[in-house]
Amino acid sequence: MSILFIIAVIKAVKQHRVSRKCYVLIINRSVGDILTCVMAFVNIAYVLLKDEPNKDMVQVFDNFFVASFWSGMISYVSLSVLKLYAVARPFDYRKTITMKRCIYLVITSWVIFLVVLSYALGVTAITKIPFLHEWSGCRLETCLRRMYRVRNGIAVGIYCFTIICFVLTVIYLNRARRFVHSFHKNKDIATKPKILRNRFPLWKLALNVATFAGFNLFYIGWIVTLLIVAASDACFFQKNYPLMMQTLGLVRLCLLARIIVDPIMSFITDFQIKKSFLSIFGVHGTVQPYDSRRPFRKEISEEVSSDYEVKTKPSSTTIEDRLTLKTDLSKSVDKNPELSPL
Repeated sequence: MSILFIIAVIKAVKQHRVSRKCYVLIINRSVGDILTCVMAFVNIAYVLLKDEPNKDMVQVFDNFFVASFWSGMISYVSLSVLKLYAVARPFDYRKTITMKRCIYLVITSWVIFLVVLSYALGVTAITKIPFLHEWSGCRLETCLRRMYRVRNGIAVGIYCFTIICFVLTVIYLNRARRFVHSFHKNKDIATKPKILRNRFPLWKLALNVATFAGFNLFYIGWIVTLLIVAASDACFFQKNYPLMMQTLGLVRLCLLARIIVDPIMSFITDFQIKKSFLSIFGVHGTVQPYDSRRPFRKEISEEVSSDYEVKTKPSSTTIEDRLTLKTDLSKSVDKNPELSPL
């Protein structure tokens, strides 16, 4: 699904149907999701095909999985910040948020991918490899545990930061609506506030953030539990290793479910992406724009059609009068031939 989603988005961007700035980050998030799925399937294949799987190799594959997940999560956070800035500073958005800076955000996400992966693999190496272990003196309950706690703490902070960005976006949107309503509170038909609601559909943003927050909630809850419970017991994870790995497998399953649900929701809610997706299979002209902009378009078309009727009605009446006058004149000529100019 993510591969089809990327193809549909690229096609929509080339046809100038969607914004390049936001959707280049969405494409980057999908690339990170694809890499996450690949590493998950590689890990599963290794465990199933190997008679005696090496625990250290499973941990290496898991580090690749987490690093790929982080790349997608950075794109999620970047999109939340861009939407917040677009609502908070609408006049500065186009000048400040350029395509070049969005590309820098994409590069930053993969730099973070390399940093997270190098940090995890480096600490694992100096803990697991014998001569590096003798040189560094690192153990599971010291260096490796500290690395996981730092990474997990940053993940919780990023999760909370994304939720805060959404809350601030809602606050700025409501403030903008009240500002618009203040200009039209004395009017009988407040068309402008309705148009504002249609131009800024809050439900789409809420749906995207709810998907991110809901499916990642299990991962964050598991992290917070480890940070609290394992704070006093350095060997807690090793003592309960079978249970921890089973729980970690369920958490990873929730993350993979989010990767599957995200493109499906985009195909359903995003009219342009849905149209581009169907065009891949040769289906054209069957998608109706039932999104939030449709009422606005309907109101405008009704206003234009009513104005057209008002403007064209006198001219049509004049034509009828002219035809009636011409008919009466022809009858008079038939009765009195001397009135004819010929």
